[in-house]
Amino acid sequence: MSRRKFIESTILRYPICEYYFGTKKDLIFSEKAWDICEHDCERYGHCWTCPPYCGTIDKKISKCLEYEYFCLYSTVTETPNAWDRDANLKVKRQHDDLTLEIRDDLAKEFQDFYILSTGCTECAVCACPDAPCRFPEKRFFSMESHGIILMEMLDKMEITANYGGDTVVYFSMILFNESCAN
Repeated sequence: MSRRKFIESTILRYPICEYYFGTKKDLIFSEKAWDICEHDCERYGHCWTCPPYCGTIDKKISKCLEYEYFCLYSTVTETPNAWDRDANLKVKRQHDDLTLEIRDDLAKEFQDFYILSTGCTECAVCACPDAPCRFPEKRFFSMESHGIILMEMLDKMEITANYGGDTVVYFSMILFNESCAN
């Protein structure tokens, strides 16, 4: 079975909403992603998986380009109030737990893949920058920390980012090669 088929059969065992397979040519990168992080995200400068502590943007983009293919998938959850930060964090935790399970299932078949998600919120307060990450085995870097402009990609892939009402949508991306690198 191809890795793509294995990934597809794996993710379809979980309550995902939409998914899309693409090649690295479909990835949209911009160094401006970090500008968005810096100005619009409270985790900027306060989290090991976010800029500026996650590594240089050039290295992060290069890491993504080591893989020929990707699978992007979403989860959609209704909440009592989509503007409630605590409710959104609970839903994000559910998405992250699902992504951890998918990662563990994939690792049973092959090891050379890389997962990006919504960034790490494992700890209420990250140890960054004063101490090492407490849970490196559970953390996921965000797509934005790797320079990926997700919203523009979603438009091109015709994937829904907003279902209206009190719904919350989260995305994860599995980067992979069809065979082992030589």
